[in-house]
Amino acid sequence: MNLIVEIVIFIAVLLCLVYTITVALFCIGWMMSVPHYDGPEDDVLVSIIIPARDEKDNLHIVIDDLMAQEYDKTMFEIIVVDDGSSDGTVDMVKKHFDSEKSIQLIANSGSGKKDAITNAMKLAKGELIITVDADGSMDENWLQDIVYFYRETHAKMIVAPVYMDDKRTLFGKMQSLEFMALVASGGGSLYFENAILCNGANLAFTKKVFKEVNGFEGINTIATGDDVLLMYKIQEKFPDRIKFLKSRTALVYIDGKPTLKELINQRKRWASKPFSMLNTETKLISLVVYFFSLFLIVLPLVAFFNPDLVFFEFSLIKIWLLLFSLKCAIDFLLLLLATIFFKEKKLLIYFLPMQFIYLFYVVMVGFLGLSRKYEWKGRTINEKQER
Repeated sequence: MNLIVEIVIFIAVLLCLVYTITVALFCIGWMMSVPHYDGPEDDVLVSIIIPARDEKDNLHIVIDDLMAQEYDKTMFEIIVVDDGSSDGTVDMVKKHFDSEKSIQLIANSGSGKKDAITNAMKLAKGELIITVDADGSMDENWLQDIVYFYRETHAKMIVAPVYMDDKRTLFGKMQSLEFMALVASGGGSLYFENAILCNGANLAFTKKVFKEVNGFEGINTIATGDDVLLMYKIQEKFPDRIKFLKSRTALVYIDGKPTLKELINQRKRWASKPFSMLNTETKLISLVVYFFSLFLIVLPLVAFFNPDLVFFEFSLIKIWLLLFSLKCAIDFLLLLLATIFFKEKKLLIYFLPMQFIYLFYVVMVGFLGLSRKYEWKGRTINEKQER
């Protein structure tokens, strides 16, 4: 029994070391990513794709924001792809935006975001493609900033920041804090040319590179991953041409999930991608985060039932406190850097309770994601079956 416990503790210590180094690299990458500011560029033809399903109450906001952009109106088009809406989304677009020549409304001939984007790509005239969510919003210089960065870097794909602006409730504030950590992790890793995270709510790529990697071919039977799996395909062919745009001007704002059930369902959707389709970096990081969290839950239980067990003259509870403290320290640094960028340092007062909740949250979502079954916009998706 003692040998088993010693092995468990050794693994937990090793995971803690790898986790700490990984997050430290995220922090370094985030700090080294030079803040970017928009410039007066409006000479690139852009196609903005908005997949939408049952977004009658939200879609008009993002379209209004896009029409208010400080960018030559003849140099961008908006393609709204209706994905089987039943709430009047199509009627709303026709009623309020029918006279706008730069807006096209088409029906998705398939199902899901990959099919929606693929259909839109057949019509897109732009050199640069940007996907945004139907429930997002942005500032008037958003497009100008992305184009300026594209002209400056010649990137094949641009991962732009997403801000979950939901501080109405404690639940919303904790979601905002978590989302900032995800953005900083993804942005920090891209500094080292390791693509692990992006978000289709604010993602740009060239029309040419979409064709060069054959779009979603090979991943089109997976309902999720229109953003991350596409990024992996581009990274495999162009490992140094995916860039992170660290700019507040380029933010897309989204709302958090109103209920725990919807949040868990969203994270199940994110976690439902086949493990084999993740790239090596993401696989390793996912395993480290999951099992380190699991060990931090298990270790106090082992200590409770075996209070006399020691490891190199340290009690199990002391070892747990050391490992958990190290995790909190490096996580706090990452979140401090992220909240400084997002100008939300006041949310750090929720950091410590979130650390305890997050352990169980990570383990639960990872476990539930194994079923690869979830609900999305009234649809029940089973990733084990081809759509």
